[in-house]
Amino acid sequence: MLRMSQVRNLNKGDNSYKRKLAVRFIVLSLSAFFLSQVIPTLAEEQDRATELTEEIAPTDSSPSPSPSSATETATAPSDAPSGSASASPSSTPIVYPARPSQSQGMVIQVPNEISVDPRAQIVRIPKITVSGPEYLLVCINTVNTVVDVLTIGAPDNVNATNLYISGDLSSTVTISAPTTLVNTVFNASGGAKVSALGRSLAGQQIQIGFLATDKQAENSSLCPKIFAENRRVLSINAGGVGIGMKKGEVTLKR
Repeated sequence: MLRMSQVRNLNKGDNSYKRKLAVRFIVLSLSAFFLSQVIPTLAEEQDRATELTEEIAPTDSSPSPSPSSATETATAPSDAPSGSASASPSSTPIVYPARPSQSQGMVIQVPNEISVDPRAQIVRIPKITVSGPEYLLVCINTVNTVVDVLTIGAPDNVNATNLYISGDLSSTVTISAPTTLVNTVFNASGGAKVSALGRSLAGQQIQIGFLATDKQAENSSLCPKIFAENRRVLSINAGGVGIGMKKGEVTLKR
């Protein structure tokens, strides 16, 4: 009896052991199935997600500028001001000073001598005419006298668009303008006036030089460049008029 119960117990243990083995087999089979089926599927899905991300990424990043384009965009404004800065000097015309014309040929009509009363202290210069150049620079120099041009009795020192006068009512006068206007200035108000300072004009001289220029001059720096043939000396001489006494007989009629 004891042996039969022991055999039954052994059979029961064998069955339990077999069940455990079966369960383990099933678990291992399921694990193997999971490893062979589910994990590769997850890997494929992960790869697919990565591919989709790579495909979508360029589309999302396309509006944003690349570093190189951003650099070009950043440097573009700096190029614009430099271009405008380089263009501004060229847009501003360069003003050159007047220069002597290549041709200094001209016709000058200036008297060589003025006769005055020995006691005279004021005299008007006779008409002066110059023709030929388009623009003319006139330099006048005297000693112990002053020259008054244009408006007599008022200093006409002008620096205008078409007329330059400096030194009016002094011993050094400079005039620059178109030639026709120079003639007008010289001959205005009956001619330029020469005045001595408390002494007689007799024996004084007026030196006048003419220079053809390419444009209106604005100073007297070109006066030394006047050619000798375009310089004139106007001498003021006593005209032999004076007061004297002469004795003689006078017969009175009744």
